[in-house]
Amino acid sequence: MRTVSLIFLSLLFFFSFPSFGQDDRKDRLGIGIGPAKMYGDNTGVHSQFKFKVLPAITVDFSKKLETHFDVKATAGWQMVNSGDFYSMEQIDVIAESNLPHAFSGSVFFADAMPIYHINPNESGYLPSLLKVYAGLGLGYFYSQRTDERLILGDPRRRTETYPASDSGIYIPVRVGFYKDLKSDADIGLEATLIVSPFSELEGNDQQQKRFKSDMLMQLQFYYRIFIGK
Repeated sequence: MRTVSLIFLSLLFFFSFPSFGQDDRKDRLGIGIGPAKMYGDNTGVHSQFKFKVLPAITVDFSKKLETHFDVKATAGWQMVNSGDFYSMEQIDVIAESNLPHAFSGSVFFADAMPIYHINPNESGYLPSLLKVYAGLGLGYFYSQRTDERLILGDPRRRTETYPASDSGIYIPVRVGFYKDLKSDADIGLEATLIVSPFSELEGNDQQQKRFKSDMLMQLQFYYRIFIGK
């Protein structure tokens, strides 16, 4: 009987305070940094986990639309490098197609997307410790590189380097979570997949990988401050 009474009082306490967990999300401005990689035709042996892991930095602005939805704009930079993972035989095959076997440079990108908050603060519910969200959008990238290509027929196996660039539309997919801080800010972790279905990110279209599209993969730690009312 005492147990039933305690449960009843607990439920009464919970439903008597609908202001718990009210929808208080604000517009936010954030900066993120973390490790990233490129999935391309001359970026390593991905099935054997042989590839370069390099930094990426982004800034974003999230505008609240309603309880479950934001619209978010993101701009960023990722360092890219092919590494040195190919045998002489593989380099020869790439050179026969007059394509670069190595490169180094940067990818700049900007995109916009709607964000869906899976478990936002809602009136009548206790707030979750970690908030989870996901989004799908559209963006534009510019890849600026120094490419390296083997000179065919050279007995000394010399290579030539030359500036190269590519640009195009990409599709970003983001999944993340964050935790509100006591100050007007939050911290979080966000995973991003940038898919380039129509353009090459690294200047090699030999299709030595399982999936056709070039991709950027990022995992970033975020700090966001609240702005506006």
